[in-house]
Amino acid sequence: MKRNILGRFREWCRADFLSPKDFIRHAVLILAVYAVAHLAGLREFTSILNGTTGSLVVNREVAALLGVTYLLLYMGAVVLAPMLLIAAGLLAGWNKFKSRTSPST
Repeated sequence: MKRNILGRFREWCRADFLSPKDFIRHAVLILAVYAVAHLAGLREFTSILNGTTGSLVVNREVAALLGVTYLLLYMGAVVLAPMLLIAAGLLAGWNKFKSRTSPST
């Protein structure tokens, strides 16, 4: 069972550049990194936008860095990941249409 899961993971990681599988892989990676940052509690550091420090445990520079990191990951999860998934769907549809209309050799 474990070998089968590892085999599937390795197959999933081997994707052609700019293929639908590659787009989906990158979207999932962006969403996973965002989820880890969210679960780690980096969201509280976004208060740096209104001039307050999110936590008294760290200094202002670290709080600003963590806040900006979370914001970039959030924008990637909200803007970039859906675009990658839409592109994967469109490209998969195009490849299917193209293979259906091209003469077989």
